[in-house]
Amino acid sequence: MISKSGNQAHQNFLKELRELGEKSAFFTDSHAHIHMSPLLEDTDGVIMRASENCVKRIITIGTDINDSVLAMQTAEKYENVFFAAGVHPHEAKGFSGNVSEFSELITHPKCLAIGEIGLDYYYDLSPREIQQNVFRSFLELAVEYKKPVVIHNRDSADDCVAVMDSVIRGRERNGIIHCFSGDITLLRWALDNGFYISYAGPVTYNKSQELRDTLQYVPMDRLLTETDSPYLSPMPFRGKTNEPANTVYNALEISTIKGVNLYETAVQLEENYIQLFKSDVNGL
Repeated sequence: MISKSGNQAHQNFLKELRELGEKSAFFTDSHAHIHMSPLLEDTDGVIMRASENCVKRIITIGTDINDSVLAMQTAEKYENVFFAAGVHPHEAKGFSGNVSEFSELITHPKCLAIGEIGLDYYYDLSPREIQQNVFRSFLELAVEYKKPVVIHNRDSADDCVAVMDSVIRGRERNGIIHCFSGDITLLRWALDNGFYISYAGPVTYNKSQELRDTLQYVPMDRLLTETDSPYLSPMPFRGKTNEPANTVYNALEISTIKGVNLYETAVQLEENYIQLFKSDVNGL
C-alpha cells in the first residue's frame, strides 16, 4: 500500500497510472455516492479527477426513494455515470412499503442494479425485523425485474444469507457484495450464488490484514473495486473526503496481493463489470 501522498512510491504509482491510460485501460468505481454532499457540489470536478486517474465509469448508489431519484438525475447528466436504486437498511424504518414506486427508476436505461439493500446490525438504525422485510421485498423486486442487487452487510451475515437464500439462491449474475468486510460465511455463500465481491478503502488500512487475507479466496474473475465515496478513503488519503479517483488505490492493493500487474488487474475488473451487467451495458 502507499502510506504517504507524494512520496516516491506514490509518484511511481501515478506514473504507472499514466502508462495505463496510454494503453486505454481504465477502472470502474462500482459503488459511490457522488450525488451526495460534499461531492454533489463539485460533480464536474469529481468526474474530471476520476478520469485523470483512469477511473472512467462510476455507479452512484441510491439509499431511499428520494436519494435514488438524485442518483438517477446525476446519471442522466453524465455519460459515464450509471446508478442503482433501493432502500438502505438505515432507511428501512421510513420506507412506505410500496416497492412499485421504484418501478420507473428500475426500468430506467441507466439503472444497473437494485441497491443498496441489505442488513446493518452494527448501528441498528432500523428495527431488525423491518430491515429484513424491506430487504426481502427488494430482493423479490430484483427477481421480478431480472436485476442484479447491491448488498450491504454489517454484523448481519447469518441473517443476510438466510434472507437471500430464501429469494435469490442460485441466480446467475446475482449482484455485488459491496464493501466486503471479511465475513467468510457470507463470502462462501456469495461465491456459490453468482455474486461479485467488491473491496473498498479498508483493504488498504494497516490493521486490515484479515480482510486482505480473504482475497486469496476470491477468484480474479469475481472481483470488483469501489470507493463508497464520500466515505472510507483509502491510504494515503484516510480521514479525508473520498471520491471515485481513489478507486485506483484499492485496485493497487488487489493487484499487489494477487500478484497481478495493474494493467492486467484493470482489464480483468473491466471484464468482470461487463459480465455482471452485460444485459445493461451500452457503450460505457
